[in-house]
Amino acid sequence: MRTFEEVLTHFHSFLESATYLDVVPCRWGYVRLFNEGDPINFNAILCRTPQELYTALTNDLETEIQVSLGID
Repeated sequence: MRTFEEVLTHFHSFLESATYLDVVPCRWGYVRLFNEGDPINFNAILCRTPQELYTALTNDLETEIQVSLGID
């Protein structure tokens, strides 16, 4: 992945379906927001490079897959 836009395109369907997750632009890159539960409790990661965003979203997707399969 070379650009933020390519990373966002790659993870588009995952980001659309993951209602607890959002990625928003900021002046330093992108911020990955993850709602960790009720009440609203956000965890944020500043991604200054496309690779950092790709890594964060890859980890989120792997965690979702493990949870859906019941793997701890």
